[in-house]
Order: sequence, then structure tokens, then C-alpha cells
Amino acid sequence: MISKTHFKQNHESIGVVFTLTSALLWGIFPIVVNAWSGAFPPLLFGAVISLCTAVGSIIWMIARGKTHELRNTKSYFSLFMVSMCIVCIPSILFFIGTSQTSGINSSVLMLSEIVFTLIFTPFIGEKNTTQKYIGSLGILVGGGLVLYKGGGIDLNTGDILILLSTFTFPIGNFYSKRALYYVSPSVVLSVRYTIGGLGILVASLLLETQTEPWQNIGSYLPFFILVGGILLTTCKVTFYEGMKRLDISKVISLEMTYPFFSVMALYFIFDQHISWYQLAGICIMVLGAFYSMKRKSETHDALKYIPKSNLK
Repeated sequence: MISKTHFKQNHESIGVVFTLTSALLWGIFPIVVNAWSGAFPPLLFGAVISLCTAVGSIIWMIARGKTHELRNTKSYFSLFMVSMCIVCIPSILFFIGTSQTSGINSSVLMLSEIVFTLIFTPFIGEKNTTQKYIGSLGILVGGGLVLYKGGGIDLNTGDILILLSTFTFPIGNFYSKRALYYVSPSVVLSVRYTIGGLGILVASLLLETQTEPWQNIGSYLPFFILVGGILLTTCKVTFYEGMKRLDISKVISLEMTYPFFSVMALYFIFDQHISWYQLAGICIMVLGAFYSMKRKSETHDALKYIPKSNLK
């Protein structure tokens, strides 16, 4: 007979595997996207990628037999907040920001999500401990060194927009965690990317005036299906499977190891040189990831994203 403690440990380990798999795929994602995104206005590109991810998520939801969960009205507000705080608002700010700054700046500044998570989570019942600080800050500093290419970061308007794009992530993750008490990850993803993708599309129609890219979407459709419908869908399915099993702080810390996987992909696949400070960053990031994996997720009743009906 399996003990309750053993079950929890196994549950936690599976969550770590799912989250690190998501980080691996998220690390590959910008490398693939970078070669193709310039052919489209940033918001239109983000909208099409998001809608392709929505289609992939809906297919996954149907395959898992979870469509009946869409009738659970208790999840509606949380799903709406997830769509706004993780897709619509951040994506609009991010895609406009990336068009005004470098890819390296974009990647480094996205790591600020760790900082905002550390600030936000104590308000929802997740205490900041020494172990959490070591893990999170190790990943933050290590990730910055991995992505750093010398010369520093000279903040401009695009950089500020990218920083702001990560500000709403902790709020969205709070509602993601709450939604997962009512519906499955595939349902969260389907709603998140459908509403979010349509929201970004409306923003594109209002703010971007170029019409020629619309005529090119058909020829790029295989790319959008591969990146949005398969790669990003799988990335986010594994992310939510991890979030279902871990607390917010732990899952975000592990997810932010993506720069390590980006550099490894560039080194082994594209034969890119790794500098000494990138190697130092990898070592620091591995140490931070170790502390993050070692820390047990918080499951106590004071966590505010647990619906009252689930408390015993």
C-alpha cells in the first residue's frame, strides 16, 4: 500500500518533470520564432500564433474528453482573468516591446517575472523563505548571465514595455491555479488562447495598418501550425500539468530556467560559442534550480487560490 507521504512526493516529482519539460520547450520557442517573426507586424504575428495554439489546445481538450468542463460556471471569472493577465495584456505589451529592442534584452527582461512573483505570492499565502530566495534569485542571476552578451542593457521604451508585460503574470498565475481546481489544463489553455488570441487580433486591427502580411499567412501556415499548434501547445500543457501539482513560486522558478535550454540548443544544434559568463550563469542557474526542486510546494489552507469549497 502506497503511503500518503510517498504519494505527495511522487506527485511533486511529476510536477517538476512537467515544468522542466515546459521550460525546455519554452527555451526552444524563441529560437524558432526569431527566424520568422519579422515577416509580420508583431501583434498580428502574436495573434496568429495564439489562435493556432488555441486550436491545438481545443483538439487536446476534445481528445481528453474534457469539453463538458466548459459548463462549469465557477471557473468563468478565473478563466477570463487568465486570458487577460497572461495573454492579452502581456502579449500586446511584449510584441510591441520586442519590435523596439533586441532579442537578448527581451529574454533577459522576461526573467523579471521571478521578481514580481516573489513580491506577489506572500499576499496569497505562499511564504518567502531563505530556500525560495536562493532558488529564485539563483535562477534570475544565472539566467541573466546566460543571456548576457556584453555591453549592458540600455533601457528604452521597448524594454520598459517588456518589463511591464511581466507585471500581470503573477495575477494570471493566481487565477490559473484557482481555475485548475474546477477544470483541466486543456480547458484552461483552450479558453486562455481563444480569448487572448482574439483580443490580440483586435489590437492588431486597431493599431497595425499593414495589409500585405494578411496575404502571406497562407504560405506560412505550416510554420504557424508547427510553432503554435504543436510546440507552444505542448509547452503550455506541460506547464499547467506542473502548476496543478506545484505551488506558484516553485513552478515559475523552474519555468524560468528556459535560458539554459535556449543556450544548450544554440550550442549543440547551431554550434554557437558559449562564453565564460554564460558558463558561470549556467552553474548558478543549476544551483538555483536545485534549491527550487528541493523545496516542497506549499499546500496549507491559507493559500488564497484554493476555493473555500475545496478546504477540509
